[in-house]
Amino acid sequence: MNYTRKRALLACDFCRHRKRRCDGKKPCSTCKDSNADCVYKELPFDSRVEDASPTAVIDRLARIESLLEHQSQQINQLSTQSSPVSYPTSQADYFSAYQQQSEYFPSTSAAVDPQLDSPQFLIPKGHATLPSTLLSLPRVRDLLGEYPRDYFFDIEEKLPLPGLLGTLYDNPLVWPSLDPNTLDALAKSYFQNVHPHHPLFTPSMFRSWQAQLIQEKGMEEIGTSICFCIYALGTVCSDQGGTPESDEAVGLHFFQPALRIMLHKLVWEFRPSISLCQALLLAASYFSHLGRPLHSWKMAQFSSRNFLALVESRKHNLPNAEFEETELRTFWQCFTVECDRIAELDVPRSGIEPLGDRMRLPHSTDPADNENTIYFIAEHAIRRLLNRIHNSLYGPEIAQTGSNSILPAGPNQAWQSLGLQRLLALNTELNRQLEEWYNSIPDYLRPPKGTLPLPNDRARVLRLRYYAARHIIHRPFLLQIANRQQESQSPSSSSILSPDPYSESPFFLEKCEICIDSCLTYLYNAVEMIDKRSPYLWTFSQSCMACLLMLWMADKTPRLHPYVPPNMQPVQNMVLAKLRKWAVKDSSFAAEVHIIERLFFSDAMEA
Repeated sequence: MNYTRKRALLACDFCRHRKRRCDGKKPCSTCKDSNADCVYKELPFDSRVEDASPTAVIDRLARIESLLEHQSQQINQLSTQSSPVSYPTSQADYFSAYQQQSEYFPSTSAAVDPQLDSPQFLIPKGHATLPSTLLSLPRVRDLLGEYPRDYFFDIEEKLPLPGLLGTLYDNPLVWPSLDPNTLDALAKSYFQNVHPHHPLFTPSMFRSWQAQLIQEKGMEEIGTSICFCIYALGTVCSDQGGTPESDEAVGLHFFQPALRIMLHKLVWEFRPSISLCQALLLAASYFSHLGRPLHSWKMAQFSSRNFLALVESRKHNLPNAEFEETELRTFWQCFTVECDRIAELDVPRSGIEPLGDRMRLPHSTDPADNENTIYFIAEHAIRRLLNRIHNSLYGPEIAQTGSNSILPAGPNQAWQSLGLQRLLALNTELNRQLEEWYNSIPDYLRPPKGTLPLPNDRARVLRLRYYAARHIIHRPFLLQIANRQQESQSPSSSSILSPDPYSESPFFLEKCEICIDSCLTYLYNAVEMIDKRSPYLWTFSQSCMACLLMLWMADKTPRLHPYVPPNMQPVQNMVLAKLRKWAVKDSSFAAEVHIIERLFFSDAMEA
């Protein structure tokens, strides 16, 4: 396809800050006409990968620069303001911002493989980042046996609904006791423990719903469903006695009527409702707290489709369509929950993900909620970055295009067909974007790297997201060396594999060391989060298993063994102790425990 309009790869500072087109000259025509200094931002550069950088891929990655800058500016405004920021609510504002940025980012359609010219970074179907894909790698398969790609999906699919939910429609709707003191205590628990993870509405909005509920008992409206979800989540997060899995302990007496009301509205209301979206997202959070990823995804998918119907209803008047603050928060929560499940289980898509690069970020409507909003924005931003990593490094179509793969082509070997120089280019650029995201968080909220104690769960989540991204950015190098060294032990393939540019290169070994460090640091940070119920319980448990598998492979690879710390058995036992708490029969947690127990590290064997 031919384009008559040429655009610069990177706009000068003057054009970029004013959203002007830049022709890339020095000085550019805009600066010359404005008598301004024409300065171009200097990008990190690695001379070892310059000549091999595939223009199409790097150009695509460059397009997110302005998105990261927008996120940084938004967070800085929130961190310094003393009152809510006023933003235009027209959809045209953020759609036009997206269009303006394309004025100075180039098109890559001409003479480029169409697969590399997607304008967005969506997690591809059949991607190779699932934790279960590590189980099919040759070395792991030799130890553990065959595991299907959908192994954890199949486990979760077979689990019955918990407790009372299995008989949702067998009996008339039973209302729980509405003692005001009890309800206030549960709401306090919710806003202290759950609300910071997804601040979908303000406490004042909740109080209006609660007042209506107490005043008109038995009212089967969506506000009632939201209140009951809040009480159920408040119960789950409370320090209460009794059996952890009992109906009372997990608030099912509140959640059962809440679910029944919202499902009735979902089926029989014919206009999209943001309140229904919020109720469904609270239900998704409830199932996440129980470690039920598929049930959580289903609720979030219902919410996403309802939100898309809301967008569709405004399509006839798109330039003047308005998205209020609650709608933006709802969208971003739908986006992140669905993308997490796609990354973990490769579930079907609702269609919400492509809007992630276009929707405006939320802002604070309450000065007391600024910190929660900053954490909220920062997490959604790194979720988008994680999507780019999945797309750039782990797409199944990449495996099918390689001609020099040593192992058979397939999703697990997607990284092999990239080629050394292209892999380096992608690694350098994605790592730069990760560090830019990290540095965009205000100093007083930015979690320090490492394992120092943190003040709250939101900071812990951001730190874990950082190390999860750092791990999968560098994972291909470790997998490449581990698999090549295993293949080299076979006489039939030794001639193909020698000399090995991976295991002999200090540069590649440095990348492996970063991957090992990221996995280990992730584990030390995750143990506190998998010791209690949270929306991330299942996500973090899966990632812990993946990190231990990566460390085990490194430990069993002679060239990488020196980089693995000698005290891995205590780390492994520390994770197992937390996971066993949730490992009920036939659950994913029990399967994870069974897999991790069979990993023997060198220090354990020596002992």
